[in-house]
Amino acid sequence: MKVLGIIAEYNPFHYGHLYHLNRSKREVEADYTVAVMSGQFTQRGEAAIADKWIRAEAAVGCGVDLVLELPAVYAVQTAEVFAHGGVQLLNKTGLITHISFGSEIGDLTLLQQIADILITEDEQYKALLKRYLAQGLSYPAARYRAILDYFNSTNRAAEKQNHKDNIAVVKKALTLSNSILAIEYLKALKLTHSNILPLTIPRIRSSYSNQRIKKGITSAASIRREILKNGMSDLVRYALPETVFNILSDAFNKGMGPVTNNRLEDLFLGILRRSSLSDIASWMDVGEGLENRIREQAHRAASLDDFLSLVKTRRYTHTRLQRILIHGLLNLTTKEFRYMNSETGPAYLRILAFSKKAAPLLRKLKETAAVPIITKAAHITRYNRYVQKMFAYDCLATDLYSLAVLNPLGRQGNRDFTRQLKPLVRS
Repeated sequence: MKVLGIIAEYNPFHYGHLYHLNRSKREVEADYTVAVMSGQFTQRGEAAIADKWIRAEAAVGCGVDLVLELPAVYAVQTAEVFAHGGVQLLNKTGLITHISFGSEIGDLTLLQQIADILITEDEQYKALLKRYLAQGLSYPAARYRAILDYFNSTNRAAEKQNHKDNIAVVKKALTLSNSILAIEYLKALKLTHSNILPLTIPRIRSSYSNQRIKKGITSAASIRREILKNGMSDLVRYALPETVFNILSDAFNKGMGPVTNNRLEDLFLGILRRSSLSDIASWMDVGEGLENRIREQAHRAASLDDFLSLVKTRRYTHTRLQRILIHGLLNLTTKEFRYMNSETGPAYLRILAFSKKAAPLLRKLKETAAVPIITKAAHITRYNRYVQKMFAYDCLATDLYSLAVLNPLGRQGNRDFTRQLKPLVRS
């Protein structure tokens, strides 16, 4: 049995995702597809535009057989931690034979070369990285320059034009979002001694950062921007598969979104203002005295956008600050994350949605899974403290995320415990 694994956010699921899914299925000749999907908050520290169940339903409606939740403690992290958590989760199913991910360059060999440099971290690379960090660059920027210098110094014997072309591709791989994640997936596969075979599908047409929406394949960022500005307009209709458009339209008509961080603005600012310096310093990804800057500017800022503008520097990027906000919201400390990660990695397989076709896959999963399978939140007390602790962050993420929707039923707490899991029939 060939089982394709995909790590995604589907925020929202669009034609680019559909292209990637269908082409991956064809190339692998997959019998089933399993998606590991972020829950209520995404890797870049943003509230998902629709909750995890709505997005999981859309994924199943478009051809995914089973959607598993990437625990919240892994979902809102650097690309490295996000990818490592996702790959570990796929490993723990005991079923996945292939993983497919998008990349802007579509060259698995070159992506693997970069991944190997980052895994090996020889003395030359470490010295280059240290030099650029000492100049005050953020870690991603310092890593980018260190790898370029490393490639330049180790490939001088190559024919000049080929070397120039390779460096141009390396630059793309280190600066474009899908390729950055692709490198981290390859690192995680090697570091976890995984038997899962990698496949990369070249991203076509629209980059992640493209803010201009267009018919057909367009970026998730541009779709979200159009939804927030003009609702479920014809432009959105043309950019989403019909199934997804209908699911989102129905959800938003019922007051279940769209959701953004700004809908939680007062909650963020309130937490920042009431937290002590030691509290802020303990949050995941806070270091180098950043807690002082965060606390000072939290009292000056009149809005969430103000706060981010006031705190952002060359070293402290907008994305890193957004992730810190989510960590503060969930009170996820560096100490707690390291404890959970070192003990178990992802501690369970939480099923968000599955198709009727996936019944044989689920039966097999019960035999092969290396960690508990959670289909009903009320069963969480059956498992050990590591499982319960990690799962509690997922539930807290839902409870706080729910405060951003208008529907009174959707704003209620404990939705992880009241949500019913049923097989979905594709239209």
